[in-house]
Amino acid sequence: MRAIFSGFIIIERAAISPSSLIFPLTSFPIQYIENLKTGLQGKFYYNFFLERRRRMKKVAILSLLVLFSSMLSASIAMAQAKAPAKAAPAGKEPIKIGAIYDFAGPCYMYSESAINGIRIAMEEINGKGGILGRKLDMIVRDTEAKVDVGARETKDLILREKVNFLMGPCSSGVSLAMLVVHSEYKVMRVVGIANTEAMTVDKFTPYIFQVVPNTYMEATANTRYLMKKVPTAKKFCTIGPDYEFGRREEAAFAEEIKRLVPDSEILYQAWPKPGETDFTSFITAIMAKKPDAVHGSLFGGDLVAFAKQAKPYGFFEKYPTIALFDLPVLLALGEDAPEGTFGFGRGCFFMDPNPKMMEFVGKYKKIRGAFPDSWSVMAYDTIYLIKAAIEKAKSAETEAVIKAMEGISFDSLRGKFTIRGLDHMGTVPCYQGTIAKDPNYPGFKIWKDISRIPGEEVIRPEASVREIWKKTGVTR
Repeated sequence: MRAIFSGFIIIERAAISPSSLIFPLTSFPIQYIENLKTGLQGKFYYNFFLERRRRMKKVAILSLLVLFSSMLSASIAMAQAKAPAKAAPAGKEPIKIGAIYDFAGPCYMYSESAINGIRIAMEEINGKGGILGRKLDMIVRDTEAKVDVGARETKDLILREKVNFLMGPCSSGVSLAMLVVHSEYKVMRVVGIANTEAMTVDKFTPYIFQVVPNTYMEATANTRYLMKKVPTAKKFCTIGPDYEFGRREEAAFAEEIKRLVPDSEILYQAWPKPGETDFTSFITAIMAKKPDAVHGSLFGGDLVAFAKQAKPYGFFEKYPTIALFDLPVLLALGEDAPEGTFGFGRGCFFMDPNPKMMEFVGKYKKIRGAFPDSWSVMAYDTIYLIKAAIEKAKSAETEAVIKAMEGISFDSLRGKFTIRGLDHMGTVPCYQGTIAKDPNYPGFKIWKDISRIPGEEVIRPEASVREIWKKTGVTR
């Protein structure tokens, strides 16, 4: 069927898009239109045609307005998706925290601990009325320790869940992938495990903060401790996981050891992949080099496996070694933890037994039936830091909270530290010690001869940060 309306022929046919049904009247033969003018019936149809034409002009104009409005609405929606997260009216909607961690590989045990620390902090805060009258809500996601999954889950938390802030992950490689996504959408993230310096230096954006000693700070502090314990050492081997964290940590060690011992030499560097199960070839390769000391950055399940496999070789008795022997690793090793070996960490309960920390230990043991490790401590600190910044800003709006965070002084479980305004790096402490038995903690070993190095002593100087920014294109 055909009907003539307002200078357009509309063909009535199903399953065809509207745009394909409309043709200009001028495409029809002139004679066909002229015939409408003649005869009584023709005049009737011609008058009908003119009237319908006038009406359909109005319809066409309205249709164009609706189409334009729809396109405008879509553009606004896309712009809003990339706009900074805005606070809901106080007391109405919760402040959403997207907790995105790596529940796979060597990061699994750390990620579980972080979630525990977040939950305890949130329960305390919500029990006292929340922040500015708004409760805290947590949405947990798993990156599977994969960069593509981390990026995808970050985007989903922002666009679908509408989170106000992000926390996590454990993997430094995943963290860098996440950084690109949440920075594009102008959502702030505070990191308490992943510690590559690239986040706050090489690839800095205003939407990232670190409250964990970064790879530069940590390796610098560890190298100084190692040299105090083995002052005559000149020949070294290293072993670290072959990804962002391990590479950065060992590069910082190489830089610091060359500064402390100009004639030092790194004989061999071992790079097992994360999740490696057989360390035999790496152990024997290091032993063949006969180093004076070993600097390691293995952690979690990888360090547990390495320590158990190295023990029968007498590795730790022959070669003074420092690695991330923190509470989860010491608990997993039990009696197999190598006494006399050096450990470094980021704030387990026994590393900094100040009054505030010990109060938290009591809470944690009551709720979880265990001692808190660095990862739960830093996660707990992170929630309270966000709270302090929101209250300082009197708003949960992203840009206001970022401004409040810059330069803030915070009294954490690890003592007071400051968020440096330049690069958003926290001046958090670094810890080292020597593995030893303690009768107060039967079943696992802790540390003795503990060193707490303030972050201010090992953080990269601001001038050095700016020099790196010149090379990487960061403007600040």
